[in-house]
Amino acid sequence: MTTLERQWIDNHLALLRAPLPESVREVLGILVADTLAIASHARREGIGGTRVDRVLVAEQPRGCAVWGADYRAAPADAAFLNGCAAEALDFQEVLINPRNNGHAAVVIVPALLALAEQRDVGGERLLHALWVAFAANIRLAEALGRGHRAGNPGFRTTSVVAPVAAALGAAALVSDEAELALNSVALCASALNAGLLAGLSPQVGSYSMDKDLAVGFAARHAVQALQLAEAGADGPRQSLTGEHGWLASFGFGGEQPQALLGDAFAADLGSYAIKPYPACFGCQSAIRAALMLAERVPLARIDRIRVEVNQGSASSLSTRNVGSSLAARFSLPYAVSGALVRARSGLADFEMPALGDPAVQACMQRVELYASPELSAQQRATGGFPAVVRLFQGDREIDAQACEGPQDGLDAAGRQALFEAKLGALCPPPLVARLLAFVREPERDASLLFQS
Repeated sequence: MTTLERQWIDNHLALLRAPLPESVREVLGILVADTLAIASHARREGIGGTRVDRVLVAEQPRGCAVWGADYRAAPADAAFLNGCAAEALDFQEVLINPRNNGHAAVVIVPALLALAEQRDVGGERLLHALWVAFAANIRLAEALGRGHRAGNPGFRTTSVVAPVAAALGAAALVSDEAELALNSVALCASALNAGLLAGLSPQVGSYSMDKDLAVGFAARHAVQALQLAEAGADGPRQSLTGEHGWLASFGFGGEQPQALLGDAFAADLGSYAIKPYPACFGCQSAIRAALMLAERVPLARIDRIRVEVNQGSASSLSTRNVGSSLAARFSLPYAVSGALVRARSGLADFEMPALGDPAVQACMQRVELYASPELSAQQRATGGFPAVVRLFQGDREIDAQACEGPQDGLDAAGRQALFEAKLGALCPPPLVARLLAFVREPERDASLLFQS
């Protein structure tokens, strides 16, 4: 009997034998460059978990690059450090899908690039392996659904889904063999480091380093699953769909196993959205709307601000206690107020010196959050995070702005300019040039990414 796992693996390994579509090539270049830029900045600046993660790692002079650092490490350790750093700013991509959302590049890119550097694999093979991983992540997310983080459960999607996809991509990087891929996936899924969302709860209010470390552990776990599979370790044949398997354990009744068999070639890598602002994706559309309003309405005219979002965002992003940079990145009141007051939303606006800005704090007192049934339905239908920001003078609405996404109204040139501005804010000019060169020719310039 051919299991769903084996069909899912075979479907995705078929990508290795296909020409790389130009649209996929373009998205992969951007996802890799974006991840490396974020991680290198976080490492250089000592943000979040990067302040402590090195205690688990021994330097290895002939090892793999640790982005933004002057030392190197073994492949699994480099994946851990780079994954932790890629998560630290909460500036990473997010999958926009009606069935599920979550980050993938923060796990997939550190894991596969560490292995590629160690094995001296680049060019088309690396790009195809990345294609396998990002496409597989979409089908895994669709099969799982949102039950693992709905209501009381709080498993981190990035820790549950992305490492399994990365384990498949890692196997695809080094071999065409389905049996190796099956064991890499099985070991990863069956021994998963499933992070929790407790630290991001507004009620708990810790906004702690476990968020970053969980992603680092996920990237390391994917590498180690492949290494163990290569050494001969095996795992259950139905690790995803079988009794007590991955879907049964994390689906909470919302799983759809047949979604694994969605066409790998049809997986839309364009559904991975790049953040223009250094905050949770649930804040992005509201920030964009606030920036557009800031161009039209003087702050002195605004007595009340109503931010309309989906039910989940209205709850999870409601904190007004912004005692840390991470708390501010997960606060709609702070993110919207900062955009209205400063007419910008950049890295410095979420750093500690900016959090106590009296003008922003005063503006936050005028912000009310509204869980919109219409926007909740739209979020369920599209997977996106639309927002409406309404401004009032007294009881009179004086202006409003709706945004379906943070790049609303931008053409291709505008989106490219926004991405280049993001890289420029994160990286010194020489690194920006290297990353943009990779985006233009990802199959030729991969070796440039491994410079520490």
